[in-house]
Amino acid sequence: MTARHLPLVDEGALPYEHPLYETLLSIPGLSVVTAPLDALLTWGTKNALWVFPMATSCCGIELMAAAASRVDLDRMGTIIRATPRQGDVMVVAGTITVKMAPRVKLLWDQMPEPKWCIAMGSCAISGDFYRDLYPVVPGVDTFMPVDVYIPGCPPNPEALMHGLLRLQEKIGLRREGKLTQAEYRPGLLDLTKPRVGRLGDVTRDAGLSDAQLEDVSDMTRRDLAEESSEIVPRAEPVREAIASSSQEIEALLRDDFGVTEFPKDAAPLVSRGDHRRLAHRLRALGYAQLIYVVATHFPAKKTDPERFEVAYALRSIGRKSTVVAWRVALAADETIASIVGVFAGADWQEREQFDLVGVRFEGHPDLRRILLPADWSGHPLRKDYAADTAHPPWR
Repeated sequence: MTARHLPLVDEGALPYEHPLYETLLSIPGLSVVTAPLDALLTWGTKNALWVFPMATSCCGIELMAAAASRVDLDRMGTIIRATPRQGDVMVVAGTITVKMAPRVKLLWDQMPEPKWCIAMGSCAISGDFYRDLYPVVPGVDTFMPVDVYIPGCPPNPEALMHGLLRLQEKIGLRREGKLTQAEYRPGLLDLTKPRVGRLGDVTRDAGLSDAQLEDVSDMTRRDLAEESSEIVPRAEPVREAIASSSQEIEALLRDDFGVTEFPKDAAPLVSRGDHRRLAHRLRALGYAQLIYVVATHFPAKKTDPERFEVAYALRSIGRKSTVVAWRVALAADETIASIVGVFAGADWQEREQFDLVGVRFEGHPDLRRILLPADWSGHPLRKDYAADTAHPPWR
């Protein structure tokens, strides 16, 4: 099926025109009627701004507070709607990541005209602290138009109220044909210019908007294609927890798994071939809770080759709960056996370490990215990864 794209909105055109309204204007003597009708439409639009919230981080709390009793946005006709199809104003309150950007763009395209956007807080405006980090979009106006900017980190509820009042003024000015562009300082624009050009910037690549729309329309198809239907076998039944001292665990590791070193400042190293068997054994002893799976990348040095370490920790259940941990060392090209079949909680944790560090877990039923987009290049928590890596068309 051919993908259909919604047309880009011409910000220079006046919204909510209608053939019936144009007909009334053409009838002699009805100009007196249509003038109050136009004023009525403008008044209704200005005083019934329904907000579709895009709250992703700290600013979202301030947005919630603005809707509560002290500020009470409802007194100016502004209420929060949970669907884009009933929203007039998208309030982007928080950081937008590269993975989230096409979803935000899709929801924006689903909002009916006339519609407006408020960028609430420094992260929505420019990315702020995270501006130069690999997962963050440097401002939502790089892929959708913004009508009002509310600076702050985060701005308080009164600032959001002020922004909505300014938006009301802008709607009235637009209907009167008096809307003018703000004057910008060229030096400031050069200083804050992102890698991806902002909408309205004359230097913005003409094909960038088309590339973003294509990525949005392709997003769902990619997500569905990567879903796995493989069923993970259930782990064996667990016995009652057995109180095991550190000496007993050390004896188990030494006698059954050949571990000879027990460092005081780190977990013991277990061989790659024994680590899944150890997980089975510990679970049978009552260590039924997986605490973490954490991978670390060690880049090549003059004396040491590139390598990885994967650390595991389990906890026993009961009054005398204890924790046991171990590590597995891997060469750069080696894989490690998945323990999803032993601990179901290892599923997303192993996916996270594959996504961010690049460790491959052999036998994992659905080893694909979990935090970053499926087409992301590289693994951000590797020591040789550039923090400001670009990912067009979003940053």
